Amino acid sequence: MPLGPVAKFTKPEAKRKLRELLEQSGVNTEFHLLQAIQGSQTFEQESAWWRRNKLSLFKPSCQETMGSHIDKYMLPQFSGLPIDAVDERRVQEFVADLNRTELAPKSIRNIVWVLKLILGKKRWRDWNLVLPEVPEKEQRYFTEDEMRQIINFVQGQWRALFATMAGTGLRCGEVFGLHVEDLDLPSCRIRVRRSVWRGQEVTVKTKSGNRTVDIVPALAEMLLEHLNGRTAGRVFQTRNGTALSKDSVHRKLVSVLAALGLKQGGLHAFRHGRVSVLQQKGVLGDLVKEWIGHANLRTTSRYTHFGPEIRERVAAEVGIFQPMLDPSGPNFKASNVP
Repeated sequence: MPLGPVAKFTKPEAKRKLRELLEQSGVNTEFHLLQAIQGSQTFEQESAWWRRNKLSLFKPSCQETMGSHIDKYMLPQFSGLPIDAVDERRVQEFVADLNRTELAPKSIRNIVWVLKLILGKKRWRDWNLVLPEVPEKEQRYFTEDEMRQIINFVQGQWRALFATMAGTGLRCGEVFGLHVEDLDLPSCRIRVRRSVWRGQEVTVKTKSGNRTVDIVPALAEMLLEHLNGRTAGRVFQTRNGTALSKDSVHRKLVSVLAALGLKQGGLHAFRHGRVSVLQQKGVLGDLVKEWIGHANLRTTSRYTHFGPEIRERVAAEVGIFQPMLDPSGPNFKASNVP
């Protein structure tokens, strides 16, 4: 390690200078010693540790999705590399490779987010990665009229199920996780306490997910008729009493939309539709957020959609030229507006 010209330093000065340089480089640290003795940890070893000690504490759905990201995309790219070799340059090349596949930009961003969790913030906090832009695409939502058509088209449990999704905005897993004791039908309230994922009962998505949702009396009567005297068990269930699956309910919805000639949409379209209806009717934002189970109003805003008829009506109602209109057209001279 060069210190400078020989004539510039005495022997003690050279030792002090060397000590300073060694401390700055981290060579004298315990971490460096352990790394030299044990060898550098590989990405595969680090990801295995993260899976065992951190990912295992996540919800089952997250464990499956994130684990798939690791196995399918990260390990083939980084498995044998020392963890410190997974630097900004290599990760940027990884992002570029993913972008050449059929993966959506949002999926690529999710994969990189998991990779960062494994690497730890100390390694990537100064990085300046360029990620693919996520295109603006409006989520499919059911209008109030579409939800009525769907509910009126089906019978039996399907009618009560789709009415509950439309009338509460609950996530589909939360609806599948409802028990009879969660319903306070005389008071027109539903308590959300759990969700269902792949047949297993799990906790709700967020802390805000634990909530009480007020419902209209018509929905309470529909649920009462659906239960037909039952006082225990799941509100919605298969013939065997097990929880409904998202796939089977989605297949039913697809067939209903096709029969009605409506644009296809997923189960989440009920949730977006419910938020939009509440916002259009002027319900307080904080109450909408509480009923829907969002952590903040910004998320609720992303679930709000206004159809062209709403936009046109509101624009007409708040227009500054409204007082100037007469049967023959705008009368700008009649206005006292300066």
